[in-house]
This record gives sequence, C-alpha cells and structure tokens, in this order.
Amino acid sequence: MKWKKFKNLEVLSNQLEKALTKNIRYSKDSIMGFPCSYLDKKIFPEKVSDNSTYWQLLWENPNHIGCHTYTDGESLFKGTQEIETELLSICAEQLLKSKKGDWDGYVSTGGTESNLQALWIFRNKYIIDKYIDDPENINANDLQKYFLKHVNEINVVYSEDTHYSIYKAAHILNIPQICVPVDNVTRQINVDYLSGCIDQAKISGVNYFIIVLNMGTTMFGSVDNIDPITKLLDSKKIDYTIHIDAAFGGFIYPFTTNNNKLNFQNPKINSFALDAHKMLQAPYGTGIFLVRKDLEGKQRPIEYVTTGKASYIEGNDSTVCGSRSGANAVSIWMILKIYGVDGITTFCNELLSRTTSLCEKLKQLGINYFRDDHMNIVAIREKNDSLKELQKKYNLVPNSHDNPEWYKIIVMDHVSTEMIDNFIKDLSYELKK
Repeated sequence: MKWKKFKNLEVLSNQLEKALTKNIRYSKDSIMGFPCSYLDKKIFPEKVSDNSTYWQLLWENPNHIGCHTYTDGESLFKGTQEIETELLSICAEQLLKSKKGDWDGYVSTGGTESNLQALWIFRNKYIIDKYIDDPENINANDLQKYFLKHVNEINVVYSEDTHYSIYKAAHILNIPQICVPVDNVTRQINVDYLSGCIDQAKISGVNYFIIVLNMGTTMFGSVDNIDPITKLLDSKKIDYTIHIDAAFGGFIYPFTTNNNKLNFQNPKINSFALDAHKMLQAPYGTGIFLVRKDLEGKQRPIEYVTTGKASYIEGNDSTVCGSRSGANAVSIWMILKIYGVDGITTFCNELLSRTTSLCEKLKQLGINYFRDDHMNIVAIREKNDSLKELQKKYNLVPNSHDNPEWYKIIVMDHVSTEMIDNFIKDLSYELKK
C-alpha cells in the first residue's frame, strides 16, 4: 500500500481549507433547517491557542470508557471522569428532577446511541428477570439463546414522528415494533389506535412494552403528552417502561416551561436520551444517557448490559460505544458551568422570542405551520412550490426529499432576526409569483 506523503503541515492545511469551502458554514451561510450551530464561542474560540483549556483536553486525550456512576472506570483518567459525573448529576438531579444519586448514566456519542442503550437495557431486563435465576453466572451463549427465543414477548412502541434511531435500535436488538400514528394538527399520539395495538399485541403473546415518548420530535418539535398514555397503559394492566427521547428538547424545554411532566419525578419514566451538540452548541459526540437506578428487578438496570468480557478494563464496560472522548464530556460541563441555569434560560427564551416573531410573520402571510410554544422548531406546511424555491437558499429541511409536505426551520443561535426577515421577504415574493 502506498499513498502520497505531504511535504509539510501547511500543504495539508491548504487542502483542508479547500474542503471547508465545500461545506455549509453556520457563521457565513443562511442555514435555517439544521438542529445544530457553530460551537459556543465563550467556550470554544474560533482561533485555537496553546493556552486553550479545551484544546489541552483534546491533546491530552482522556478515555472515559465505562459507566463511572456504576464503577470507577480506568483510574488513569479519574480527574476528568469525576467532572463527567458532576455534569451528569446536574442533568439528572437539577434538569430532570431525580432524587440525589438515584440514577446511572454516561456521556454517549449522541442521541442515537443513548436510545439504543435504553432499549438494550430494558430488553435484557425483561428477559433476564423472567427466565434467568442467576444472571451474573449464566454463560453468554446461553443468554443469547434466551434473547433470541423470547424477544418476541417484547414490543417497542413509538409514534410516527419519533426519530429513526428508535427504529434502528429495535432492528439491531431484534425487538418487534409498533409505530403509532399522530394527529395531523396536534402531533399527539392517537391513543385509540395505541389501545388497539396493545390489545392485539397481548393476544399475540406480548408481555412487555418499551414505550418511547418525545421531548421535542425531530421534524416538529412536538412534546408528547404523557398523561393520557400512562392512563391507557395502566388500564390495560400491562408491564411497561417509558423512555424519553429528549435529544433535542432536553436542553430547551425544561428551561422554557413551568409544566414539564417529562422528568424523573414521574415514577412511570425510567430513562432519558439528551444531546448537548444541539441546543448547548457542544461538539458532536456529546449525547447523554440517564437511567433510573431503583427499578424493580434482579439487578441494577445498568448491570443488565455490563459485560465481564471486558475484564481488562477497570470496572468492566456497560456502554454501547466503549472508548469515548473525555474531552467531549468535559465540554458539556464547561458550558453548563459558564452559563448557569439563569444564563441558559435567558439564551433559550431569546431563541423563543425570535421563533414567535417568525410565526407571527408566517401568520400574516397565511402560511400554515406547527409549533410547540415552548420550542424553537417551526414546521411549515406548504404544498405549492414557494418553499421549494427557498429550500436550498435557506437550507430548509423537508420531511421527505421525494415528496415534501412540511419544511422545518429551527431558530438556533446563528439564525438572526435579519436572516428571518430576509426569509419572510423572499417567501412573500415567491407567494406573489
């Protein structure tokens, strides 16, 4: 094998600069549909210097393999692991209202991994609790046979607006799925349809249900109403657990509403997925997984996925990804500490104000849209060609590239009032045409 050797770093840098010119740039382009932004400028300056704390963390390259709320992990990186644990405690106990210490978790690579981690734990828990007397000493091959034989007794239930990572996680874990339609106006789950699905599943031999609800769906920013769903589930007298996908809404919805029912104070909710690389403007690779510690069962929930095969790692491993960036974990902690709850609340409310202004101008143009009042996502429903003309200019995201019915705008930090005004002006022109 041979590949070209660059003479020096400058030549390599020139090629990277050319590559960047082919990318969209949050700081320069009109990007209104994507759920991320440039990194937070207070923490990550555009020009990296040798005395940059975050650059030093990247260079030192700490490995946070394992789940440090369960075991100590690799003692070589104890310092930054302690910072990760403090970050997780802020998210679990202050943001999501858990009792002190009544949770496990880790900084994952993103919401997709966190959702997979949740389904993995609950799949294993249901099967192990029912069929295995001594889970710590069972042979791995025998355990796999139980999963293959009995996984059809479990269903993963989610709405049609749920992120595709839930479908992917259920597919990987071989768990049968139920996708429930939503109301086209409110974007809430059709409870009557869900009732029929559960009845049919019980007849087919399903004994356990993993219910996935959303704190901010990907396309609409809708927040699932948990009360009618748990009322239905309890009336069916079924065994279920609830996982909340808060990958987008987790770092905005709790700051912008006084009536957030999707937290650990609700005893029906057992786990969460969050993403810091969205609203917190952290680097990609900064998801968060949290799970309630005191679930009834033969083991602590995280132990259902802890593998003794990782014996060379201090404390073994309980995570999907294994080795992960300690610097990424610390980056979330830095953002939360620099801003504090008041700073993040102010930031989120400023984005809500811009979003409300956008919606008012859409109303004046007679444009149909969906928006949760506590979220910064606006899904515009426009069947004519007006938005198709603006999709590329403003990088709007359609619900389907083949047959679009909705176009999404997310008011992130880089989506300024000026950008919104320009979009409305262009939209008005297209409508008149």
